Amino acid sequence: MEKRIYNHLKDENSLYLRQHSENPVNWYPFGPVALEKAREEDKPILLSIGYSSCHWCHVMAHESFEDMETAQLLNDNFVCIKVDREELPDVDSYYQLACQVTTGRGGWPLNAFLTPDLRPFFVGTYFPKESKHNLPSFKELVLNLSNSFKEDRETINQNADQVTEAITQAPKYEQKVEFEGHYPSAASVLNALKNYQDNDWGGYGPEPKFPHFSFMEWAVEHMLEGMVPQEFGEHIIKSIELMLMGGINDHNRGGIHRYAVDQSWKVPHFEKMLYDQAGLLKLLAKASLIYPSPLIFDTIIQTLDYIKYEMLSDDGFFFSAQDADSEGVEGLFFTFTKEEFVSALQNFDTELAKNIDTYIKWFDISDKGNFEDGLNVIALNPQYKSEYFSPEGWTQIRKIRQCLWEERKGRVPPQTDNKGVASWNFQLATALLETVQYSKIDVIQNSAKDLFKKVETKLIDTFFYHDDEGNFRIKTTTTRTGHVPLFEDYVFFAELLFKSYEILGANKDLELAMKTMDFIVKEFVNENQVYTRALSFTDVEPYENLHVPIFDQSYKSSLGTFISLLRKWSLHNEDFIEYYEKLEGSVDTLTHLSLQNPLAFGETLRALVYPDEAYRKIEVPKKWLETRQLMPYLVNFGHRFAICYHERDENSWQICTIRECEQQGSSFDEFVLLFTPPEKQDNA
Repeated sequence: MEKRIYNHLKDENSLYLRQHSENPVNWYPFGPVALEKAREEDKPILLSIGYSSCHWCHVMAHESFEDMETAQLLNDNFVCIKVDREELPDVDSYYQLACQVTTGRGGWPLNAFLTPDLRPFFVGTYFPKESKHNLPSFKELVLNLSNSFKEDRETINQNADQVTEAITQAPKYEQKVEFEGHYPSAASVLNALKNYQDNDWGGYGPEPKFPHFSFMEWAVEHMLEGMVPQEFGEHIIKSIELMLMGGINDHNRGGIHRYAVDQSWKVPHFEKMLYDQAGLLKLLAKASLIYPSPLIFDTIIQTLDYIKYEMLSDDGFFFSAQDADSEGVEGLFFTFTKEEFVSALQNFDTELAKNIDTYIKWFDISDKGNFEDGLNVIALNPQYKSEYFSPEGWTQIRKIRQCLWEERKGRVPPQTDNKGVASWNFQLATALLETVQYSKIDVIQNSAKDLFKKVETKLIDTFFYHDDEGNFRIKTTTTRTGHVPLFEDYVFFAELLFKSYEILGANKDLELAMKTMDFIVKEFVNENQVYTRALSFTDVEPYENLHVPIFDQSYKSSLGTFISLLRKWSLHNEDFIEYYEKLEGSVDTLTHLSLQNPLAFGETLRALVYPDEAYRKIEVPKKWLETRQLMPYLVNFGHRFAICYHERDENSWQICTIRECEQQGSSFDEFVLLFTPPEKQDNA
């Protein structure tokens, strides 16, 4: 008699969990029911973590979790728990760290095999249905681990103890990186990476190619200050340009895919994540000041349009992600056969069809295709950039993109995960304000500002609630309530508040930002360590409260951002100096680890490279902001400047270091003179 299946996911709010609700696996959501079952039955746990837009999560679901024989093995021998990593980022971080400790890598889907008390004894990512590429089949793995749990419990417990001990240790470095002074300069860091540069296609290292947004943004910031030698600066710009030419950039609609699977940025892993759009906007707004290319400007405009029309909820928050697959096929929505490419141009712009061979060459379209099954990823061929980087050529590029977009509208689109993730929303909103600050193009500024206004007040309504004691709390996602306060949510909220104050001038934002920073120090910092969950909630969850992730993972490090905020805003609030000193040991660890692997610590570089003496507080009359006099000059104030406003009835201004005010004046003209090149002063 066939056993009945009891899948417990159909009533979940998470799209990812509902995607697995028809599996023959007896999935449980993470929570007390499943954990109690494991303890009562003394069964090991399979904790499977993924997210709705993850291609390889879909592959493994189809191969293994929809397979009746595999499901029966799991149901008989394990308590099976499904976790949406976007709903429970702290759970994901915990077991990702276990995977990195045991295998040296991580990713999704993540499959963690645990003792009944949640200690990991074996962790991996994707496993195939049939054994290949030195990976066992998932069925073989499940059977072997089940037998080991039954027959060799002592070894299982020893493994679990070792892994748990390893992941609960504070981060540390094996050896110091010797250097003189505060921290090596940007030039020194980039020089250390010289041999890792991909001089042909930009970026660093072999495929897969990730954008490394925080690292690239840090490099651009120092280029703007003249702190990067020309050869390294040229590599950074080349990397940005080739990335935007590649298929990782959606040329038809806008937005960037998560990473490229090849060295030339051409073939992406097609899912789109909200936080990547935030990283892209911040990077390009600043890069446009150095390299004002139509490729950069158009990418910003397209990305803003993409976010507005595809990622904005009617309730005033941004959706989390879009799938890599449509109609069950990866990349189908985004790719074109040669015949489809030609047909799109002929159908929507007959003039373009006259030069079709040229455009096929520009976009490197072929009968064979550059992806799978004769499909072509839309990407610009750098070999012909001298042809299309001209006023006439770029006009044709824009028309071709529009034709392809018109053709694509008739296709079945990838699924959008319409949950809101608090920390990702805060990052995107901050990126919109930075786009307003650093872009000199009116249409871009206005688009970013209008988009920000659509969510400005509604983000509070969406992600904040009062707990049982009446305290104001951040809800991590729109699909799950009541989770413990998480460090990254509060840090990225504080970052948004500070940036909103600088660009819009609301005193309430500055006040709330200061209170949020106080809360973070009180709730997440203890004995020189910074924790993922609020310390007053340490015993609420059945897994240890670990230190926060120290490097940039899918997106920038919240710890790096927190340190940046403390250092910058200590010029306005001296309490932050004391807060920063509490982190002395963590900063020392981050210093040496970041110098050993700078690409993985871009946000940490942004936090640590500037010495204390480089930070400046700019205090000006608020009326300059209100009358928009100040807006054209905000572009001069980069990462190390804290912009503050006074409401005195005068035009006094001052620029101060942590120790003294070094420049001051009593008129707007005097202030502007500081940012006017000498030749323009002579002609005034």
